[in-house]
Amino acid sequence: MIEYIGIDIGGTNIRIGAINQNDELVFEYKEPTFENVISSEDLYNKIIKLIKMVPNYENSKAIGIGAPGSVDKKLGQIITSKNVTILKNFPLAEKLNKNLNKPIFLENDARVATFAEAICGKGKDKNIVCYITISTGLGGGLVINKEIYNGSNNLGAYFARMILDGEHTSNNLISGTTLLEQSREKINKNMKNTLEVFELEKNNNPIAKEIISNFKRNLTVLLLNISATFNPDIIILGGGVLKSKDSFLSDVINSFKEKAHPLAKNTIIDTTTFEEPGIIGASMLAKYKYNKLNI
Repeated sequence: MIEYIGIDIGGTNIRIGAINQNDELVFEYKEPTFENVISSEDLYNKIIKLIKMVPNYENSKAIGIGAPGSVDKKLGQIITSKNVTILKNFPLAEKLNKNLNKPIFLENDARVATFAEAICGKGKDKNIVCYITISTGLGGGLVINKEIYNGSNNLGAYFARMILDGEHTSNNLISGTTLLEQSREKINKNMKNTLEVFELEKNNNPIAKEIISNFKRNLTVLLLNISATFNPDIIILGGGVLKSKDSFLSDVINSFKEKAHPLAKNTIIDTTTFEEPGIIGASMLAKYKYNKLNI
């Protein structure tokens, strides 16, 4: 039986899933976010439609939502977002609650993915779990003792804004968008994805080797900064760029171990458990928040 529903609103696709009483994902579906969507109401109506596709959705206890950008959890609104700007300041949680008569919990999508890893992924037996996703952009989150770390004004563990070279942010140095832009500018303007630059690097293309060398160095610096700041038990990496992990991850881990504080050298650095952590994390967030309300 369906217990909790999770929704992952992405700039490309919107995904919905549901878990049963054993935390098993028993329903999953996705479709393009902006297909036949022009306004915030259009996207809201699409979300309602997707929820009603879940078998026996009426019996679910609560719904969790992961969305890109800054989220005001009290208001249940997206405050800023490059990927879904049409939902900015839209009363999403309030309208869903009134329509469905269920608790709705809204959170940043990268934090939701972090929660998935911390609760039922590779961080489930750890106290301090960090997650970083490297895709179109760079995002991440931190879970401490099974609670999402927010910081004093909801900017906690905002890894994308970390300055790595005295000037540029990690998002501007490490993201898939940056890798692709550099590759198009320096190698071939018709390159389609980051997989191509990693393949060229394997074949000893000198420019690709330079781009990937910088990428590895900057990723190592990010991991070292996170280690020194939060001292996590585990740092989990996910996102589309990790499809090429065989080309860089072992070098990054070795470099991390060489430069980390002696007590942090054994920090676990691993890759994500889930293909779609967003819907699992959103579902688990709904479960944990609902149970807290009903203790």
